[in-house]
Amino acid sequence: MEVAQSFGGLIFGFWFYKKLSHPFQFRNKLPNIRFMIIEILPSLRLKLKNYIIHLHHWILLSGVLTTLMMTTSGLTQLILIKSFCLGGIIQGLSYHDRFKIIFKSKIRSS
Repeated sequence: MEVAQSFGGLIFGFWFYKKLSHPFQFRNKLPNIRFMIIEILPSLRLKLKNYIIHLHHWILLSGVLTTLMMTTSGLTQLILIKSFCLGGIIQGLSYHDRFKIIFKSKIRSS
């Protein structure tokens, strides 16, 4: 049973984040939500004076998965959630810009 749950969570996590992060499908339909220097939607970004820090979903899911692994006893506890996170991490690492986290801001001050 654990194998079916982990495989299902892995596939669903990969599919979910593939649909959510694809620029021509669901992502362009999301509203822009910003609060001061933090942009929440469509991407999680922290806008500093000259730089933009893009927090990729695979980074956040890695933190969630690490926390779950440390707080639960064993791999099989909450296996569906853990495998969902792992599927999202694998999907996020499949992009060519997966390690581009810090960008120069394109806004020029005159």
